[in-house]
Amino acid sequence: MGVSEDINWLKVDDGGVGKVFTLIAGKQSLKIRELKDLFGSKDWWPLKAHIVALVSRGLVVEVDGVYKLTDDGKKVLDGFKAMEVVKAI
Repeated sequence: MGVSEDINWLKVDDGGVGKVFTLIAGKQSLKIRELKDLFGSKDWWPLKAHIVALVSRGLVVEVDGVYKLTDDGKKVLDGFKAMEVVKAI
């Protein structure tokens, strides 16, 4: 999948996978409990489902209990940043 497809996929669910992606990107890396607190859900299942979706898409990886962006995830983040610059112009 390409960067633009991933960006569109994240934007469609900006309160779910998009939000989780943005939280991880904003902090560079997060443990699951920190992510849950920031996500704001009392239930673990929606968060876990979003993480699984991000991992299966190759945008996020879990290493030693910490979630962080993959190289592909960083490319998508750069694409988001570039789009914000274009919107501002």
